[in-house]
Parts: sequence; structure tokens; C-alpha cells
Amino acid sequence: MTVESRRFILITFMTKRSIEYAILPVLILSYLIGWFYQNSDLKMNLFLPENGGGSIQFAEGFMLVSIAAMSGALIVLAIKLNLLKIIKIFFSFGLFVSSASVFWLHAYFIKIYKTEVANSSGIFWAEIVFGIFGSIVGIIACLVFIFEKGKQFLRNAIILILGFTIGSIFGIIMHYITFLTLIVLISLFDIYSVFRGPISKIFQKTNISITSEKSIIHEKIVAIGIGDFIFYSSVVTFFTRELGLVLGFGSIICLLVGVKVTEKMLLKHGKFPGLPLPVFFTLALVGLSWLVDLYLLTF
Repeated sequence: MTVESRRFILITFMTKRSIEYAILPVLILSYLIGWFYQNSDLKMNLFLPENGGGSIQFAEGFMLVSIAAMSGALIVLAIKLNLLKIIKIFFSFGLFVSSASVFWLHAYFIKIYKTEVANSSGIFWAEIVFGIFGSIVGIIACLVFIFEKGKQFLRNAIILILGFTIGSIFGIIMHYITFLTLIVLISLFDIYSVFRGPISKIFQKTNISITSEKSIIHEKIVAIGIGDFIFYSSVVTFFTRELGLVLGFGSIICLLVGVKVTEKMLLKHGKFPGLPLPVFFTLALVGLSWLVDLYLLTF
């Protein structure tokens, strides 16, 4: 089993340019999605209970992070047991199903919006079109990442598309406490995963390198995982939808600043988690706005 054959385990966006140039279009599209739904009171929480107290919503967020942690542990175990075919099947199924379903969900939510808010008839055809397009993207994703067809440009394009479509869905369907719990805990887990946990072990057990020896000498290449794109998109969509356009725009600025600092740390240390700094910068802005609203604007 060659090292190259295991590259699909880490689905990363790679670029020689500053990573914020790639992230900015994703954040702008996420902002527009949040703006589209910000004044709607649609019941979109499909996968989580519609009602429930803070403790239930916290448990939901904790459960989602636990699933991510267990998935990482199972992948490491499968690598240790040399079960490459099992991992490929798992990744292929996940890429295809997630791509097809999130595109369909976007069309489904638009239909709900048009029916309940715009008082117009539903658009069932859009669900079919979006579902077919998502399935095509899913098939391409499997060919690109699992069977390593196509160049890095195509890999990057698929990561951007899936990062935006999946992340914006998270930003639409989740409750406030659920989402805050999720992004805080997943950021903390990202720190552990990169330095001591699943991602670190995947690098150790497979000897995967995101750059060649030649590129390390002559040029700097930045790599960032698809999961980071997903959560960047979800943060902008969620805060724009829940807190308004101003804080939504502020979240874009905070994410870009956090990504820039993360990029510098990545180039300096060779590896660095992509979520904590951008997410915590954004949460700091939200917390500051809450304090200003509570103690200054109430007088």
C-alpha cells in the first residue's frame, strides 16, 4: 500500500496564495444565504427537535461533536488495521450522500420559503434539479478524492462547493445553543486532533505529506481541510440569519483575520488547527456586541 493511495484520507484545499482569497467567496455566499433567511420564521430544524430547553440543545451540540470524534477514531483504527478498502467505501458513501442531500435541502428550504413567506406555490422541480446536480458533484468528488482523478484545481473547486453548501445548511437548521456548543467544542477538538488526536495520528501512521520536498524548498503551500470551510460557512450563515447583517458582516472580518493569523502559524510550525482562532475571534465580536447592547444601549 503506497502513501499516495492514502492521500484521500485528508481532503484538503491547497494553494500557493493566501488562503483568505479562497475563503472570501465562500463567506460572501454564506452571508447572502443568511440574509435571505434572516427575516423568516421557518421551521427548518429537520434533524433536531424543534422545541427544547438549553440543556437539550447543549446535548445536541455535544452529540454532534462526539460523532465527529468517534469517526476520527474509527478512521485511525482502520488505518492501523490496514483496512483501506473499508475507508474508501466509507468516504465514498459520505461524499456522495452528503453532496446529493445538501443540494436537495437547499431547494427544499427555498420551496418552504416561497410557500410560507412569499405565499407562492412550491417549486418541486427545483428539488429534482438540485438533487441531480448534487449527485453529479458527489460522483465527481468520489472520482477526485477517492480515486485521485483530476488536478488540484478540480479538488479545490469541489472543496469550495461542498464547504459552502454543507456549511450553509448547518447555519440554517440549527438552534442557537446547539450551534454555539457545536462550534466551541469542535474548535477545541480541532486543537487536540491536530496536535495529539486523529489528524496527528493519521499523519504519523501514513506519513502523508501535503507538500513535496521540492515545494518546501522553493515555495510555500497552504493546506486547509474541507471541515474548516464547512464551519466558516456555517458561522457566517448562522450569525447573519440570527443576529443581522451587521454582525454577519463582522463575522466575515473576524474569520478572515483569524484565518490570516492561522495561516502564518501554519507556515511557521508546519501544522496548526484551522478552526479555533477564526471561530473564537468571531465569538469575541458577538460577545462584545451583546455587552454593548446590554449595558450601553439600554440607557
